Amino acid sequence: MVAAGRARAWRGPWHLGTHLALLHAGPGLTVVVVGLAFGVVAGRHDPDLGRLGLLVVMLACNQYSAGALNDAVDAPADAATGRDKPIPGGAISRRAAATLAVTAGLVSLACGALLGPAPLALAVAGLACAWGYDLWLKGTVASVLPFAGALPLVPLFGYAAAGRFPAVLWWAWPIGALAAVAVHLADSLPDVEADRLAGVHGLAPRLGVRRAATLVVASYAATLALAAGSGLAAGDRPVVLAGMAVSLVLAVAALTAGARGRPDDRRVAYRLLLAAVIALAVGWAAGVRP
Repeated sequence: MVAAGRARAWRGPWHLGTHLALLHAGPGLTVVVVGLAFGVVAGRHDPDLGRLGLLVVMLACNQYSAGALNDAVDAPADAATGRDKPIPGGAISRRAAATLAVTAGLVSLACGALLGPAPLALAVAGLACAWGYDLWLKGTVASVLPFAGALPLVPLFGYAAAGRFPAVLWWAWPIGALAAVAVHLADSLPDVEADRLAGVHGLAPRLGVRRAATLVVASYAATLALAAGSGLAAGDRPVVLAGMAVSLVLAVAALTAGARGRPDDRRVAYRLLLAAVIALAVGWAAGVRP
């Protein structure tokens, strides 16, 4: 939690920083980068820049909708606990953020429709997971379920945009679901104390810092094991190993940072884990080349 006296000076509803904050730029851009990486690999034999552009807009708007709606729903609790966010900081109104969330969601669906029935169905599923979390599941023990359902969709977005669904992508489901558990809990860990004060009782506040951190480590270790096993069995082994090695180094760095125990250190650990997920996904996609 950031004390109100240390909050940044937000610059209004049209400032880029306001919208990057509403996007939740770390996880939002991670999804865009990973989805685009799979899209590039999927269409490598016949690249279509127009479809890749629509894919990026679809993913970015999907993530913006999720983040902006989350902040609109959480605005009273964020204000009560002094969190440094655009709505309690006065940069944008709660109503405007909610309106932008709906608008971005509709743009995401429009891009999906332009790409075809499969991308549209995935866009609907992604929004359903995001809005289900924001509106109903965030404060429950089931808070991790929308993430476990949504993250495995990201590789499918890239391949759907290229009109391909190779069988090896079934590995995205267990790998993505386990990574989602790790990422969701790592994202929640810096705010466990503030969430408890605000009456938000998602999975991480219920588990507590120590048990949630242990589950992060176990989930990401399983993620790495599955990604390495499937990648080595199906792809270019040196490329897969390189991606896994970078991911492992970043994950260990995240563990080291998080072990210091302070909320700010947990935020650093979360960002390092996001970088680890990107390295894992890019290494797997580049090595397996479904």
